[in-house]
Amino acid sequence: MRRNKIYFWISGLMLTFCGFSCQSVKPYQRIYLNDPEMQMGSNSGKKFEDYVETIREGATPAAGTKSSGGCGCN
Repeated sequence: MRRNKIYFWISGLMLTFCGFSCQSVKPYQRIYLNDPEMQMGSNSGKKFEDYVETIREGATPAAGTKSSGGCGCN
């Protein structure tokens, strides 16, 4: 009997939390849903990641056309 009460209260709390987690989107907030950054599979951060990777790898020189082995010496 006691176990049934516990299951009842837990299921009631779960349903309550599920009900509170649903929110409506206001009309002035809908403009942000169509941003390119909010799209699935967006490549907006890919260019920056590639840029940081090339700097860390030493594949491109920091300034000028001279390139070195990536150790910082010229």
